[in-house]
Parts: sequence; C-alpha cells; structure tokens
Amino acid sequence: MLLLIKLFLDMEQLPIIELAEIGKYITTSDHYQRLFGVADVDASLITDNTVNKEYTEPVRLNALFMLLVQEGTAHVRLDFVSYTLTPNMFLTIMPTHIFQIAEAGKDFKARLIVLDRNFLEGINTEKRSPAMSNYLLLRKNPCTEFSPEEAKYIHRSIGVLRDKIRMRNHSFHKEVLQNAFVGFMLELANLMIGKNDQLVRPTLTRKEELFNLFLQLLIKDVKREHHVSYYAAQLFITPQYLSLILKELSGKSANKWIDEALLVEAKILLKSPQMTIQQVADELNFSDQSTFGKFFKKQVGLSPMEYRKS
Repeated sequence: MLLLIKLFLDMEQLPIIELAEIGKYITTSDHYQRLFGVADVDASLITDNTVNKEYTEPVRLNALFMLLVQEGTAHVRLDFVSYTLTPNMFLTIMPTHIFQIAEAGKDFKARLIVLDRNFLEGINTEKRSPAMSNYLLLRKNPCTEFSPEEAKYIHRSIGVLRDKIRMRNHSFHKEVLQNAFVGFMLELANLMIGKNDQLVRPTLTRKEELFNLFLQLLIKDVKREHHVSYYAAQLFITPQYLSLILKELSGKSANKWIDEALLVEAKILLKSPQMTIQQVADELNFSDQSTFGKFFKKQVGLSPMEYRKS
C-alpha cells in the first residue's frame, strides 16, 4: 500500500506529499510552517532494488509540486501522459493532478519546490496578472526544457526562495515568501515568453483532438461513468470509432483506458482510512461493494481490503 511520505527538516514536517519513495531521496530541505518548502532530491541515496522498476502507485498531490532536473533521467506520468525528465527540464504538477513515477535512475538529482494548497490560494494575485497567466500556462504545459544557462538562472532563483524561507525572524515572513514566490513565477514567465513556439500545442488531427478530449472527459467523469458509450456520446461519435481511435493512437482500447483510470481513483480512495470499502464503492458508482471488489481484484490481484492492508 502506498505510504504517505513526509519531508523533514530538523524533525519538522514539510507538507505531506502523497508520493511513494520520494522521502528516500531527500538530502536537505527548508520549509515555512509546513506550507512552503524547497528540497534537494538525490536518487543515489536509495539502497534497495526498486530503482529502474515501476515502484510507485498513481497518486494525487495535495500541493503544488515544481521540479528542476539537474542530473540523470526519470520517467513520469501526469494525468495518463508520459514524460521523460532529463537535465534542465522543469516539471510542474498542480494540486489534484494524477502523478506517477514510472522509472528513475540512480544518477537522478533535482531541486524541488513544494507549496501547500492553502499557501498557494492565500497569495493575492489578480487573475489577469502575469504571474497568474504563467500559472495557467504551466498547467497546460507541465514539462518545459530550458537551456543550460536558463536552468542555472532558475536554480539561482530557487536559491533565493530558500534564502527567504530561512529568514525565520522576519516580522512579515509569510508576506515576504508570498511576494518571493510571485517574483519567482514572473522570472519563470520571462524565460517562457521566448518559448511560445514550443508551448503552443501543434495542430492536431481530428483523431488526436478526439483522443485529447476523451482524456479530459475521463479525468473529469470516470468516477461516475464507466461505459464507452457515455464518452462516445459526449464526443458525438460511435463507441466503435472511439475504441478504434484509442487503439490506433495509444495501443489501448477504450475499455482499457476506463478501467485503468477507474483503478487509479480506487487506489487513491482506498488510501483514505476514514472511508469504508462500501463508501469507496459508492463514490465510484459501483452497484454494490461486491461488484467493486470483483473489479478491483481482477485488476490488481488483491481484494480492496487486502490492498488497503498491504
């Protein structure tokens, strides 16, 4: 069962990040009241044989997660889309996005920024400001590759954030940090302005457009809609044509996509100890607990209760 991993500094917690194994990689970290943190990630610290294998379950993060890759390679999935992380890449994961590490090399090193949702929502940023525009741009383009010089500049900017976090005796510490983060986002936006050509999604074929729309629907509706016919109807195409498109572009049928997305939601809900198995089944719109149990065991090889205890 996926464990909640907590980042520490002087035995104090950073925001809880629901991300398996990442705690093993943390070298140094600084944080402000468990709301805003900067940490260094080093995969060489891990000593078991889980590296280079699929060892994490899909999770949702309850914080904004920003990662600047310094060395090595990792493969991750964000909302069912795969990304390969290499040096000088910057990855942004928004709260509630579904995230999974598929593979990480022992030479992987990165600098990590974590912001609790409450801290993020407390920043008084106008919706039309450059910082907010950049936030929305990052949501649509979570993985950006920078030049070595640009990456060094981002690294220094993250260092500024860390320095601000360490100003623990400042009378207006929180306000200073909020302004520092807005400043960081503006610096990031300035670098991304020259990358508009890279960030603009290329013209999609009709099939690619339908595939993209299907994924959006899947993320939004899979808890209550389990049938291909629903998604096909929303896209104004037949179930057979939808399955054909998905098989052609991804190698997986529509039913396989739905089952995998539903399984992700089930695993996330089963991590919540306050929810009974019946409540999880209800949340996922199964007719009864038995039907949910059969679905889950077929996919995982364990019953929901066995999975929860493992």
